[in-house]
Amino acid sequence: MAAKWFLQSEAVALGHADRARLETWLAADPRHQAAWDDVATALRTVADNAADREFLAMRSRALAARPERRWPLSRMMAAVAGLLVVVLTSILVFREVYPGPVHRNGIAAAGPARALYRTTIGGRAEVTLPDGSVAVLDTDSAMRIAYTDKERGIRLLKGQALFVVAKHQPAPFQVYAGSQRVTAVGTRFNVRVEGHGRSPKTSVALIEGVVRVAGLDFAGSAMPDRRTGEITMRAGELFDSARPGALRLSASEAEGAASWVSGTLSFNDMPLGRAVAEMNRYTARPIGLGGGDIANLRVSGVFKTGDSQHFAESMAEVFHLRVAHDARGNPLLLPSPE
Repeated sequence: MAAKWFLQSEAVALGHADRARLETWLAADPRHQAAWDDVATALRTVADNAADREFLAMRSRALAARPERRWPLSRMMAAVAGLLVVVLTSILVFREVYPGPVHRNGIAAAGPARALYRTTIGGRAEVTLPDGSVAVLDTDSAMRIAYTDKERGIRLLKGQALFVVAKHQPAPFQVYAGSQRVTAVGTRFNVRVEGHGRSPKTSVALIEGVVRVAGLDFAGSAMPDRRTGEITMRAGELFDSARPGALRLSASEAEGAASWVSGTLSFNDMPLGRAVAEMNRYTARPIGLGGGDIANLRVSGVFKTGDSQHFAESMAEVFHLRVAHDARGNPLLLPSPE
């Protein structure tokens, strides 16, 4: 049941009625919450190793396997049910469709090379792209590959990704995120999409090399060529679609822009409310904030992703707060009683 609920919540946004039923089921028995956490952990493990060669080889062997003898119907139905869970999990975390062969330079020989990659909450996946470039997907992120003979195209659908671009390729490497297009040659940069709708916020942190960021007009999911502006970024700069131009990052900010790749988040004088929001992206046990103005407290430091309880306890100790728990057992930071 936990797997069913978790997969359903990952595949589609739950309505109010389904969300209420899920909350009721979780609160009915502590074992239900434990089962939910086990499923989340299993999916996170799969996501973290989605692009691992051994994992892919094992997946291929499993799909190619054939039963050697007939099973009783009841046993076969149980096996099919288990297989469906595994297959659905794989689809949610890692789905690939390559309709044509790919040349050594990464350009599709017959039609575009396309693949969809997704990670669950708390998951992370490193993906080797057809041309040898590497993309690392952050928690709850999704990207689609769209390589053609004219461009090495990537569409970041949501979340965040770090790109390490292969050099000396005939086609430009271009990432489409929100209403922006990022063009790079032999460089390393981080792209993040926040929000939904036709104009989500897009940010680009350039770690090394040079990139060009161009604003685009979008109609649905199309990628037209008409530009509405372009800037050139240098290493150590940050582009934010909500602001004009590019900002120069401090050394610590530049280093922390992609710290999530190593499983940590680096905060430099960040409001506690924003820091909590960042930490909550990596866990199924989000931290809540109580009354007062504690959301405005300033946080600096490096923290491990996915450990909301430890982060809450650390903040309570530093700022003299107290940690309570909500009905689902999630940590809740509250002002200390006078």
